[in-house]
Amino acid sequence: MRTFVLILVFAGASTAWAQIPFRQADETAYTQGLTSFNQGDYATAFEYFDQVMGDSLNQRSAEAYYYGARSLFNMRQFTQAVGVIDTFLLVFPGDEHRYDMMNELGAVYFELGDYDSAAAQFVTVIDSASDRVVRDQAASSLRALVDSDLSFPEIESLFGSCHTRASSLIFALGFARRAYFSDRYADADTMLNEFKQRYPQPGTGNGEVEKWIARIAADSVLTRAPVKIGVLLPLEYGAGVGDRLLLGLQLALDEYNAIYPTKVGIVLENYGTSMVTLFRDMLGLCQDSSVKAVVGPVYSNEVSEVAGLADSNRLPLITPTATQVGLALDNAYVFQANPDFQTRARSMADYAVDTLHIRSIAILSPSDSYGREIAGYFVGRLRELGVTPVSMQYFPSGTTDLSQQIEQIKNDAASHDEPYVDFGKLNRDDLAMLRGFGVSPFLIDSLVRVNGSVDAYDLFGKNPIRVADSLGIPIDSRTSLGDFDALRSLGAVFVPLTSPKEIGVVGAQLAYYNVKTQLLGTDDWYDLNELSSNDPYIEGVIFCSDSYFNKASPAYSAVSDSLSQISDADLDRVVGYGYDVMNLLLSAINSGDTTRGSITGALKETTFDGLHSTISFRRNNSNHYIHILQFKNDGIVDLGEMDVK
Repeated sequence: MRTFVLILVFAGASTAWAQIPFRQADETAYTQGLTSFNQGDYATAFEYFDQVMGDSLNQRSAEAYYYGARSLFNMRQFTQAVGVIDTFLLVFPGDEHRYDMMNELGAVYFELGDYDSAAAQFVTVIDSASDRVVRDQAASSLRALVDSDLSFPEIESLFGSCHTRASSLIFALGFARRAYFSDRYADADTMLNEFKQRYPQPGTGNGEVEKWIARIAADSVLTRAPVKIGVLLPLEYGAGVGDRLLLGLQLALDEYNAIYPTKVGIVLENYGTSMVTLFRDMLGLCQDSSVKAVVGPVYSNEVSEVAGLADSNRLPLITPTATQVGLALDNAYVFQANPDFQTRARSMADYAVDTLHIRSIAILSPSDSYGREIAGYFVGRLRELGVTPVSMQYFPSGTTDLSQQIEQIKNDAASHDEPYVDFGKLNRDDLAMLRGFGVSPFLIDSLVRVNGSVDAYDLFGKNPIRVADSLGIPIDSRTSLGDFDALRSLGAVFVPLTSPKEIGVVGAQLAYYNVKTQLLGTDDWYDLNELSSNDPYIEGVIFCSDSYFNKASPAYSAVSDSLSQISDADLDRVVGYGYDVMNLLLSAINSGDTTRGSITGALKETTFDGLHSTISFRRNNSNHYIHILQFKNDGIVDLGEMDVK
């Protein structure tokens, strides 16, 4: 009976709509609302649209609901937006914006965290809308939900409610990818075959479905492979670190098994966030005689938890991501593929002194434990190289005021050799030499008249003391500088950030207080969006990074293309970690090292040229290769890969 009543309401609304006269007040309010909406003033826009919605049905009612809902969404008033959209869909079932509004409702549900309801709206739009643009928008949103936010039972339920090939394919392929990488091959196979039964005729998606079915069938053979690699990761069934590492690992394993007759399998263990599960899973891998090496875990404290098991069972374990100093040094069977904090800090000290030949260096570091640790390793290496830092200053993470720290750096640096020329001390011969050098006569006369002084860098350029000495011009040194006096004698400032968000603060304030020097940093500077946004202040900054992709190389293109066949994820540094670590292990296995002992020995002797970086465990079982990068001309330049001593 309720459905019948709603049908009558719809019919009544439709009939009334045809008989509504034009009302100028509603037209005026709607026009003013649309103007405010287009200007981005959504609060004012909604007030006007609300006036039209509050009136009886009129010539602008449907459009007022449409833009009113969008205004609320833009103001993030999602609960109120649901009510407006529901009313629109009830009163105007035949309106041209019906499926736009359902798409909007899906977006609102997503923001409210109701992913199941959001997906249901997108499915309806995909299955029913005639506008291809609207369908494509809904399909893109649904793919994102399936890839990251929906649970496996939710996907299975929604798959059953699909009425078209397009929506069914999104669920089938998305579920297959996630189930496959979660060691749920049978579930993935079931849904893929159900899709084939629904749509047996050739069409969009059949090729991809067939590839996944064949892949699952082939992998069932790998469960009997005599050589397996244990994979110990925290999986979120989405875009987490563990999930992206697994993509890279699987990508490399697929390539290997497609070429070589001796197959290698994996034993996947998902420890989630539980240290108890992590220990139990690692123990199980140690007891499985077919497992010859383990990749994982992700974080340093997790590696410490299972390092003893690796050593006692003589099972080589490679962590692709852990960066704590000493993890590998203290455990003979543990290998760190990611350079540790000490290696990162030492690389920048070596580059500053040995390559840039800078000996006047200050440190401006966050005061948290990470900042102090990195700064400590950097200073320690400087002193090994015979360089004493000019100044060491710390700032609280999140601060926006570095004035005190920068003032101290300037004064510490100026007390050494901030050079200037005092025109009150120059004789006629000195002035003649300056004119002959090319200094403006007007500037010379002005400074002589007031007995002024000027920064020697402004007069003589990059090497002012050497130039002044050749001209016989006396140089004085300042012992302190004002806030806005230029500081140029300082060779570099090392700034190890804790977040790329600090790039703008540090860069802008150093420029504001007239510190003109080479900036050095660690890999938190590697954020092209933040660098580009602050380009005027930090042009030329040099920093280290554990990863760099040459995106113009054939190797990168080939791997990126292969990844696109199994995932919508980008080939980022984490996927690269997994890809290279697996290839490192497979190269040893392919060379005949198929026991735990022989693989351990091979790892200690191998230098592997990976896609994201070189990996070498020749010193202390920890990778000591790192990229030196520079931000220049709105892009990243690879200055080379350093083997850090």
